[in-house]
Amino acid sequence: MCGLIFNVKRWVMGALGGLGGLAMAATPIPEPLQRTLSTYCLDCHDASERKGNVNLDQMAVDWTDPSQQDLWARALDSLERGLMPPPRKRQPAVSERDSLAAYLEQSLLRHVTRGSSAPKRLNQAEYKATLRALFHLPEFALPPGFPGDGESHGFDTVSEGLLLSPAHAEAYQNVALELADRIFPPRRPEAEKMVWNAGPGDMVLSFAAATVHGEALRLVSKSETAFRSCTWPSRLEVRDSGTYRIAVDASQFRTSAGRPFEGPMVLEVRARDLTASDRTNVNQFRLLKEMEVGGEARERFEFEADLFEGETVLLRWANAEMTHDAPGLRDLYREWFQRDRRFLAAWQKAIFPAGDLRAQLTRLRGRHGWETVAKLWEDPELDLRQATMEAKQTVQILEIANSFHGTTSIADALCHFYHERGPALQFHGLRVEGPLRRVEGPEDRLRLRMRAGLLGERKPGQSQEAWVEEILKRLLPRAFRGPVGADTVRDYGALVEGHCREGHSFEEAMHLVLRTVLTSPRFLYHRGADGSGADCAIANRLSYFLTQGPPDERLVRLAEEGGLSRGPQLRKEALRLLPSRSEAPFIQSFVGQWLGTRRLANIMPDPRFRFDESRVRTARHETERFFTEILNRNLPMSDFIDPDFTYSTPEFLQRIYGIAAPRPGSKSPGTVERLPIPRGGRYGGLLGQSAILMATANGVDTQPVVRGVWVLENILGTPPPPPPKNVPALTPDTRGSTSPRALLAAHTRDAACAGCHQRIDPIGLVLEHYDPVGQWRTRWPKTEIPIDASCVLPDGTQIQDPVEFKAWLVGHIDQFSQCVGEKLLTYATGRPLNFAEKREVRAIVRRNHARGNGFKDLLLDLIESETFCSP
Repeated sequence: MCGLIFNVKRWVMGALGGLGGLAMAATPIPEPLQRTLSTYCLDCHDASERKGNVNLDQMAVDWTDPSQQDLWARALDSLERGLMPPPRKRQPAVSERDSLAAYLEQSLLRHVTRGSSAPKRLNQAEYKATLRALFHLPEFALPPGFPGDGESHGFDTVSEGLLLSPAHAEAYQNVALELADRIFPPRRPEAEKMVWNAGPGDMVLSFAAATVHGEALRLVSKSETAFRSCTWPSRLEVRDSGTYRIAVDASQFRTSAGRPFEGPMVLEVRARDLTASDRTNVNQFRLLKEMEVGGEARERFEFEADLFEGETVLLRWANAEMTHDAPGLRDLYREWFQRDRRFLAAWQKAIFPAGDLRAQLTRLRGRHGWETVAKLWEDPELDLRQATMEAKQTVQILEIANSFHGTTSIADALCHFYHERGPALQFHGLRVEGPLRRVEGPEDRLRLRMRAGLLGERKPGQSQEAWVEEILKRLLPRAFRGPVGADTVRDYGALVEGHCREGHSFEEAMHLVLRTVLTSPRFLYHRGADGSGADCAIANRLSYFLTQGPPDERLVRLAEEGGLSRGPQLRKEALRLLPSRSEAPFIQSFVGQWLGTRRLANIMPDPRFRFDESRVRTARHETERFFTEILNRNLPMSDFIDPDFTYSTPEFLQRIYGIAAPRPGSKSPGTVERLPIPRGGRYGGLLGQSAILMATANGVDTQPVVRGVWVLENILGTPPPPPPKNVPALTPDTRGSTSPRALLAAHTRDAACAGCHQRIDPIGLVLEHYDPVGQWRTRWPKTEIPIDASCVLPDGTQIQDPVEFKAWLVGHIDQFSQCVGEKLLTYATGRPLNFAEKREVRAIVRRNHARGNGFKDLLLDLIESETFCSP
């Protein structure tokens, strides 16, 4: 019957063969292979069925058509992996399978070419790094609201997601104008003398650092973080650098119910850069004056000091007893506990209301927290039996006071004791007048340095035309990240000449040139292999891949000499640029996108998991430093899956993973360090790391479908196709479902979804033993039904849990290596890999496996590949 259908189809195709140019351009599929397709494939993948939106009902193929290349490449991949025909269907003989696979591979390799001519815009991080390098501005930041980048194929480096939107075009123009204004500012009028007056109600109140009481603002903490110790006027910003007259009115606040305080209170006045974060260390702000406030009577202090453009005046009580910093806060609590048992008992009851060692800190922040403690402190029935320095609750309170939790919770509560009872430093008023005279500020000095770097020095007797040519020959190759032709230099020179001819100054003409350069496609887009040759393109690709910034002088020189595309020089430069620290841009960007840890910033674990911000940071650092260690030490690819180490804190390892670790004697408890773990366990490797398990959940519940898709995409390299556009969101009949496994089984009854979800759901269920923050569990929440994590893998292997899945992955490590290789090259080249490029990765993976399977070796081989070096 199949043969009859095949012959009829062949006759029809032959009769229509002369219709249309596409049919004439197609290459006929050999008859034996057509029979194989008809016998084993067309029941599901003909024009009428089209399962998975795949139609293999073809007598000939136009191998030059990208859509046809993609179709048959996917068919070959499914054939080689044993996914098609499905196990329950009739299977072809080995010879039939091999013949079809060989034909498809040869046809694809003959017609698929490496590389892509699609232009790729600098993404936001690359754009910022390029501006920093061009103008030697290491602290340059893009303005708030600068538009983000789209992602494609999992990364924000892929050209498909980097279209030039109107919002981007406008933002680029604004940044170009800002930078041009910094170097060649428009003429400014003479500085206008200003007077600012600020009272307590005009000052910034940040957290518990300051509170207003009547006509005074009270400062109580000497923390080194600005927003936890300081105040500053909300409407004072210096516009002109100069010398100003500053007057501050202050006094002491003390009561008999407060803590004793001897001697004068030291009031610091500092100059705060308004662009700095509120979390900036106070010592980074210039100290203008220290004054001793000696009594409770209001006192005026007046002095002159230099304030620079963009600054304001910041006030801090420098010798306060109260602090938010460790270990000072711990020492304060210890001294107070030793002196007052009732105070100790009140804090024990407030932090441990159930009487056990489960701390409840959330409700103790700020004024409400202090009112809770104060009420207990004054309670005549307060239980003092455990109010000793040796009690476990006391020891834990002191540990909390020495940790991030304490400095951000109970410290804010304790501040209100000082606000209400003292001692506190009171601020009554501020007056700033000036500028009395102009001075050169940091922005002025920076402007001169930037201008000198851009223009150089004009030689005596040199004409303006010759000087401009010299400037452009230096600027344009740096801005465009490669050689520029004489015609380009002439065009920009003509721009300067024409602008000056219209009556504008030289500075105004250079302002226009700079704006034009910074909005040119040659600046905003990656450098391709144009007339400057392949070496220039390779230098740019290598640098942006490994540093997220433009090539340095050494790389530029090698590209100019043609030394990158020949011999071992490319590998040597790659080794030089490889990052060694987890904070490096490549590690942060690639790991954050490949493994999804960027999502952690938007995930807030449910309070029941007791997983606060510090634990989220530890989890993220674990993944980043783990990746960096495997790269730096060239560890085998299998260590990504089943290592004998991780990066964590002993507390995190014990609390989240249940693995005992020695507590180091020389390191603080919160230090992330390399710790040993057993191979072959539940934890360790990418599939058992808290950060990844959090990123594939939502902070409240696990999501087996999300985790399944993530593993297929990022570990196995076999992503499912996106849901068909005509299929609505699943609304399955889940009546009677008592567990996630039952729920998933219910929705896979839908024929439109079953094909993909039969691949996705089992893999997701394998990870159900991990809760939303990565802790091991044996029962599904609420139902208390034992978790069944067993599944059958696509190759027919039955596994029971994540441990067996990890073992299977180690046994099929080349599949994981292939996935990682494709991810790295997609990220580096800015395009999804085609069939020929994936085949090259496969060959690299096999060679690397044979010589030790080191990750660094794999990365370096990928950089030397034809795929990486193709335009």
